[in-house]
Amino acid sequence: MAERKSGAWRLPIHDFQDDIVANVRRSQALVVVGYTGSGKTTQLPQFLHKAGFSKNGLIGVTQPRRMAALSVAARVAQEMKCTLGRKVGYQVRFDDCTSQETQIKYMTDGCLLREFLDDRELSRYSVIILDEAHERSLDTDILFGLMKEKFLREEEDSSRRHQLKVVVMSATLDSSKFSQFFNNCPVFEIPGKLFPVKDVYCNMIKPEDVKNPSYCSQAVRVVMDIHTDQPQGDILVFLTGQAEIEKTCDILYKKSEELDYRKTCVTLDVTSLLILPVYGSMPTEQQQRIFSPADLGVRKCIVATNIAGTSLTIDGIRYVVDSGFVKQLSYNPRTGRGHSSGGYPLSRSEAIQRAGRAGRTAPGRCYRLYNREFYDQCMPEDMLPEIQRTSLTSVVLSLKSMGIHNVLRFHYLDPPEERMLLEALKQLFYFDAIDRSGRVTPLGRLLVQYPLPPGLARTVISSSSLGCQDLLLPIAAMLSVENVFIRPGEGKKQVEAQQSHQRLAHLAGGTNDFTTLLTVFQKCKESDSPARWCRENYIHWRGVKMALSIHQQLQGILDKQTQTADFPRQKLEGSPSELLRRALCDGFFNHIARRSATGRSFRTMDGHASTVFIHPSSVLFGEEAQLDWVIFHEVVWTSKVYMRTVCPVRYSWVQDLLPKLHQLDLSSLSGCQLIADEPTPTAQDQDVHKPLLGGQGRASSSPSPDVSKLAKRNDDSSISEARLRYLQRKEARGKPRR
Repeated sequence: MAERKSGAWRLPIHDFQDDIVANVRRSQALVVVGYTGSGKTTQLPQFLHKAGFSKNGLIGVTQPRRMAALSVAARVAQEMKCTLGRKVGYQVRFDDCTSQETQIKYMTDGCLLREFLDDRELSRYSVIILDEAHERSLDTDILFGLMKEKFLREEEDSSRRHQLKVVVMSATLDSSKFSQFFNNCPVFEIPGKLFPVKDVYCNMIKPEDVKNPSYCSQAVRVVMDIHTDQPQGDILVFLTGQAEIEKTCDILYKKSEELDYRKTCVTLDVTSLLILPVYGSMPTEQQQRIFSPADLGVRKCIVATNIAGTSLTIDGIRYVVDSGFVKQLSYNPRTGRGHSSGGYPLSRSEAIQRAGRAGRTAPGRCYRLYNREFYDQCMPEDMLPEIQRTSLTSVVLSLKSMGIHNVLRFHYLDPPEERMLLEALKQLFYFDAIDRSGRVTPLGRLLVQYPLPPGLARTVISSSSLGCQDLLLPIAAMLSVENVFIRPGEGKKQVEAQQSHQRLAHLAGGTNDFTTLLTVFQKCKESDSPARWCRENYIHWRGVKMALSIHQQLQGILDKQTQTADFPRQKLEGSPSELLRRALCDGFFNHIARRSATGRSFRTMDGHASTVFIHPSSVLFGEEAQLDWVIFHEVVWTSKVYMRTVCPVRYSWVQDLLPKLHQLDLSSLSGCQLIADEPTPTAQDQDVHKPLLGGQGRASSSPSPDVSKLAKRNDDSSISEARLRYLQRKEARGKPRR
């Protein structure tokens, strides 16, 4: 939070400096509630530093987002008149700006969680401040539990006592809940300093629009009305994701350029509109532009994700435009599938937070695109914590690697459903990360070192042992960023984008979406001007740029691991393309699907027997009849359940793996007696697996005739034939119609 400290800007927290320091000295844990603008994020670490806490170790401050960690660290370094990276530093993924001199360290919650893997006592720290606790990110929730585990261990064995202080900090929080979790620790409340904000319900989105809102076009309309009708003051627009933010910014730019200010604007105090997008994957130097004051007569319009809701404080905002929606990860443990959607109604508590951004420096207005009925009927009071709506596979592997075997009985602030934890355990068993008793294997200890989902990390290790890591590592990096393909909604650009993406698929062979990603990575890296190449080919340069950094990180981890004696090695014959697909099978064989007997649908073979389809963006779309077995990276929910990023595989590659999906003792795997049994497979589920399984769930000694027939398909000759058909289709599309 870029908060100014001067006589005119004395922050509310300054009046409570001595009381806060005294409370931290007295208590092992403290909950601090301070509304937006109170100064808690920038000032409280400085209070503790001045009080001498940094003499005994680092003062660590976690943030859910990298952008907040960077901007706050820069602000505090400026206030303390020191060079960033010396006394005050930060650590985020790909960027460690700390030194031996560092005493106050801002970092993402994920960075601190990884430190726990190496040092469960956090012996380098004297104080840990868990900021923005109300956001309830997955990593922050796990940190809560790890801190409590540490306190309990010290109660049982006083010789292990390490005087680590924990401060849980938030703008809005159920303080009693957190206090009880940390053994009824004290709560300290700091009054905020907010100007009044008037709510304006625009009546553009109603309850019946909840599944198909058109908030981007409505936001543009409201922004232009504010710009032409309202006095000076910057605008903050809340949307849900990168693609719609960039689309909205393009439209706003065109409309602002067309304005005749003398004829259209009520006030001539404002003569220009500076449009600034903000989202998490944006380069740091571009993100920082939102904090710089605009020139005289220029109004800033910041179009942001939820990152600007509480993590950042931007001075000068007088008008907020709230779409009422947020991007959210959802996970279904019954299907073992997760997906991300930008169409979830915001919670009412977050809507209040968004409105508060307009009252930081002067009275303001919040333009809610929805009506009051939508607010009352469609918005929940609070958002479900991330730990209850996302895959827990990586978290469970991390906990087990720290020696916490019984993850079902871990100290969760809000426990996830048991079946979500069981699904995570099953996934880890499939990847050989844990054994049948739930203990971490040597391979699991390699997997946990990667900042990747365990399945994707498994493909990295397999690719190295098969000698195709040069092909797989770029793919893994590209799968770790948001979708890089720009797909305009309509018109000439839509056609150009489709043709460009088809060319890239053709260069990759035209039969495998994973290798299309590899081609994008390679062509961009080889280009003299990668940003221009991406622009010309309708590719998100920022996404590829992030993938380039991830690739370097993965290569560094892999290089170290291959020097160890327990790194797995295997010898298989085959073409580079075949070895690549075999490596992908090792990490995605639980994402395998078999074509249905009729039609263009597939059935997943992971025990859930979900009906899925190949996504229209796939190079394999329309070739379903020629495919039998495929693996996929993810599923997306639209009108159907679609597989995205797909490639064909041979049955022989997975026939020994598939029985593993159905032979599990969940009680042994979880390390405790289960509260509830897994749902019994339906007759339909069992029917689907008859060709694969015989008797009491054991693998048949020989495949049934139809499976044997299918096993001959998807070989290299079949793929070559499919490639020829793809080229013929491409040529036919290029011919003009008569």
